[in-house]
Amino acid sequence: MLQTLAYYLAFLIIGLATASFGPGLPEFARNTGASLAALSNLFLFHRVGYIAGSLGGGRLLDRTRGNRLTGLVLGLIALGLVSVSRAAVLPVLLGSILVLGLSQGTAETGANTGVVRLHGDRAGPYMNGLHLSFGVGALLSPLLLSASRAGTGSFRAAYAGFAALAALAGLWILRLPEPPARSRGAGEAGRNPLSFWMIAGILFFTVAGEAGFANWAFSYARKAGLASETGAGLLTSAYWTSLTLGRLIGIALVQRLGPLRLLTLIVPGALAGSAVFLAFPDAAWAVWTASVLLGLFQASAVPASFTLAGDLGILSGSTAGLFGAVSSLGGMALPWLIGRYFDSTGGAVFPVLIAASQAAALACLVGIRAVRGKPDAGRG
Repeated sequence: MLQTLAYYLAFLIIGLATASFGPGLPEFARNTGASLAALSNLFLFHRVGYIAGSLGGGRLLDRTRGNRLTGLVLGLIALGLVSVSRAAVLPVLLGSILVLGLSQGTAETGANTGVVRLHGDRAGPYMNGLHLSFGVGALLSPLLLSASRAGTGSFRAAYAGFAALAALAGLWILRLPEPPARSRGAGEAGRNPLSFWMIAGILFFTVAGEAGFANWAFSYARKAGLASETGAGLLTSAYWTSLTLGRLIGIALVQRLGPLRLLTLIVPGALAGSAVFLAFPDAAWAVWTASVLLGLFQASAVPASFTLAGDLGILSGSTAGLFGAVSSLGGMALPWLIGRYFDSTGGAVFPVLIAASQAAALACLVGIRAVRGKPDAGRG
């Protein structure tokens, strides 16, 4: 149980860091003198690092001690958070974000693989709990940044707290024994590549929608005149609150329904939430409704996809790294794309791309259901 809790703490820290970038954009702009369009490269650099960390970390996890690797990169996360909060020029900020993404990608892959190795065929609820921890961190992050600004006039105190927690978590994990390696029959990925890549597609487009909405909802609400700065911060927190609640509910649902049936419930729900936003982009109630529905229905898509891959016997360290890299690519591409056209379209590109990402995730789900042939196939 201590090992599971340590992995949960690692994911909480990843959530704290990741959710801080969107609300931190105005202060990053003030600190560096960069425009929002230039700062959109922040998401690009972060996700490039995340992809490299996921792929490299996945390979290393199959060849070295996973807890040692995860503990060390949590230390790098601590250093990256301090550097990001104090960067005074854009190149330093982007370089720090790159290192932070590299470390986070490796830590996420280590925790995902560690939970599967610890719990084997019973990993479903624990995987939801792991990703719930990310949601808790993401929920707390904007609130802690706001409290830091209110108390000190800057977000640096919050970032220092995040960094201290990461360093302590890294030291804890370094002292823990290694989870047992489990043979998961990874050959199915080669025998049925369509199933493998449909799962990867769900991960790509779900995380694209998550990152796109979470990172740009604050700026959209302000630009469209739908909320004050405080209200826009609460809008972001509402999304992460809903996502956290959704992952808590998912712990029970994945046991009752199995991962494939759960995905069949939640992926169309996320599309419905984005459709409301697309239909009424200038209405405050629609943005708030989308925030709640997207968070609630996107919440369990990632852990359910990992659980489904585990049930199919294709989740080794390397495949977990590949799934992490695909997810990171989605989380990189959509926020970057939104940022490139945000100012020139007056923010109108935002609801369109969020809805498109959720429609693509649904198409991948339809594909995997066709491949598996029946709803219960994902339950093993």
